Amino acid sequence: MPSNKKPPTKNLNDTSSLTAEEEIIYSALGSQVRRELITFLYENEKAGFLDLQKRFKLKVGSLYHQLNMMKDLWEQDADKKYSLTPLGKVAYNLILLNKDYLSSSNVHLRPTGDTLKKKFSWESFWRILISFFLPRKLFQYLVSEPVRSLFEGLLIIGGLLYFSIASQTVLIGFYPLEVTEWYYSILGVFGFWLVIGIVPVAFKSLFYKRRFNPLKLLAVSPFTLVPSLLVMFLIWLQSIVSTTFLFMDGQLLIILSQAWSLPLLTTAVSQTEELTINRSSLPVLFTFYILYVVAFIVFGIQ
Repeated sequence: MPSNKKPPTKNLNDTSSLTAEEEIIYSALGSQVRRELITFLYENEKAGFLDLQKRFKLKVGSLYHQLNMMKDLWEQDADKKYSLTPLGKVAYNLILLNKDYLSSSNVHLRPTGDTLKKKFSWESFWRILISFFLPRKLFQYLVSEPVRSLFEGLLIIGGLLYFSIASQTVLIGFYPLEVTEWYYSILGVFGFWLVIGIVPVAFKSLFYKRRFNPLKLLAVSPFTLVPSLLVMFLIWLQSIVSTTFLFMDGQLLIILSQAWSLPLLTTAVSQTEELTINRSSLPVLFTFYILYVVAFIVFGIQ
C-alpha cells in the first residue's frame, strides 16, 4: 500500500543548507554600501583606503566596519591597496546578474500617494517618451509567448518582402539598394532578420560569457524592423505614384528609422537575454557596425 506520509517540507528560514561561501556573500550583499564597494573595487581593480574614503565619503570607523563585514571578499597587496578576492569577484557577478534580472523584469515599487497626486510633470513626460522608444512592456509580452510572437512577426517579414519585391528595392544595412531579381529581395529580407536575431546573442555570449541561444530573439526581432517596414512602404508607395509625396528627404527618413531601430533592438535584447539596457546596448552596437560594414562593401561593389 502506498505510504500516507507527506514528504518533508523545507523551512525557508533554515540557512543550515547554505555553504560558508554563500553565507559570506549574502551577508556582504545585504548592504548598499558594501555592494557599491565591491563594484568600485572590481571596476578599479585596486584602491587604497583614502581612495575609498574619498569616493564614499565615510568616516574612518564606518569604512573599517563595512570592510570588516566583507573581509573575505578583499585582500591587500604590499602597498596596502585593496582588491577583490576570487570570492569577491563572484559576489560582483551576482550583483550584475541581479541588476540584469530586475531591469529586464520591469518590476517597480507601487507609487506613493504623493506620486499619484501629480497630474503632470516633465519627469513623467520623458518617461512616457522613453517608453515609446524603449517599449519594455511590449517586448515582455512578446517574450512571454515566443511561438506566437514568431508567427505574428512573420507578418512583418512578409510585409517587408512584399514591398521589397514590388519596389525592386532591398535594405542593405538600413540603406535601400535597387535590385532587378526577386530572389535578391528574399536574400536581403531574411538575411537582415537573421543578422539582428543571431549576431547580438553571439556578441552577448562573447562579452558576458552567457549561454548562446538566439531562439527568443529570433522570435521577437521582426518587431524591431517596424521602422524599416515603414521606410519600405514609403519607397513602394513612391514607386507607384507619379508625384513626389515624401514630406522629408529620403536619407533623413532612413537615418530616423535607424535611430528608432537601435533602441527597439536594445530593448528586445534586454528582455530576451535578461540584461540591463546599458549592457544590452554593447552587442547591439556591434551588430549595427557589422550591418554598416556589409552596406559599405555592397555599395562599394555596386
